[in-house]
Amino acid sequence: MKQLVFFIFATLLSAQDTPYSLEKFQNILDISKLQAPKSSFDPLYSVKYGNFADYFNKYFYLQDSKYIVFFMCGKKHRSELRMKKEWRVDTKKSISLYAKVKLFPLNAKREFTFLQIHADSNLKNSINKPLLRIVWMKELHNFKNHIWAVIRKSPNAYKQSYEKVDLGLMPKDFFDIKIIVKANKLNIIVDNAKKYNFDISYWSRYYNYFKAGVYLQDDGCAKVLFDKLIQKD
Repeated sequence: MKQLVFFIFATLLSAQDTPYSLEKFQNILDISKLQAPKSSFDPLYSVKYGNFADYFNKYFYLQDSKYIVFFMCGKKHRSELRMKKEWRVDTKKSISLYAKVKLFPLNAKREFTFLQIHADSNLKNSINKPLLRIVWMKELHNFKNHIWAVIRKSPNAYKQSYEKVDLGLMPKDFFDIKIIVKANKLNIIVDNAKKYNFDISYWSRYYNYFKAGVYLQDDGCAKVLFDKLIQKD
């Protein structure tokens, strides 16, 4: 039923209500592609790099003429932007992703991801894993409704090792989050105040890219609104 409601709402939108109609989102959309509902290209819901003019669907649209909406239901399903630029964590020039974002867990059962650093698995000797996921979790370590940074600690595809860092209670409104990578260091800044630093030199062999949107790790539905989304390099 929830999917049907969103489908009816989205189909009532017109071209001026597409995310690309707002100048503030054009830069990020020009350098991204849309993956939905899976990572493989789906002609109904996916978009190739930079091909967003006049485009929206039930998983990706503009709300209130202000915000990009990413909506999705179902375990391992996603509506995400995959940014084209690839880089290594040992980069001498900083690369960053800044978001002003509001989260709606809806009936998500356990967890969903809204920002990522992911390795390019298409390259030789790479890994099909994210170095970093910024996630909402319903409950972890007796903390309910918190935001977490999930950092993969092993570059080995067959070794599961993660550090999970509590970024605080999920704000009820929009909040700022910035991810910065430079010289094998990862910085995460929340609301221009809380800063977290990590050594990620063990990941320097891989090329990576940023992702943003909503990706469910379990059953249910979730929605994410972006007021700002900016990559700088």
